[in-house]
Amino acid sequence: MNRLGLLVCMGALGLTLAGCHPSTPTDGSANVASNASDGPAKPAATADENTWGNYLAEQGKLHGKDVAMHPYIYVIPGGDSAGANARRQNETDSVVHSIGPILMPGGMLIVGGPDATQTTAFITGVSKQLKADALKGIVVLVVSDTSERATVGTALKSSGATVRFVSM
Repeated sequence: MNRLGLLVCMGALGLTLAGCHPSTPTDGSANVASNASDGPAKPAATADENTWGNYLAEQGKLHGKDVAMHPYIYVIPGGDSAGANARRQNETDSVVHSIGPILMPGGMLIVGGPDATQTTAFITGVSKQLKADALKGIVVLVVSDTSERATVGTALKSSGATVRFVSM
């Protein structure tokens, strides 16, 4: 999917989620854990990007009810192909440059994809480019394998983000 198509899809998903009524906010340091049986079914690793985007949006509806702003969803591609590497780099640049002008306190960033290791590597790479407390007031919902939870938490600690981890 080209970049414009992804942005249109993210916008449509964001508008859908914006219609949800926010609930009473919980403690800002909440760290949500969920089992796959608690939410939507995990797509196959070979599923297309739209399927993964819809899955992440559903997770956002379940675990981001207290977030009033629409979420920004990043489907991180798996694999080591040149296209996947370029896409991850583009997504990294997008996240880093969106903080402030687009992604503000009260917002939500949802990150996940078919390859948990690549998702963790993406988050670690982004966190290395962020200043301390750059994500303060922003909820980062990471949808990944339970084995990646500690690494993700450590990587995002200095960012000041409210990290929520959901197991696929």
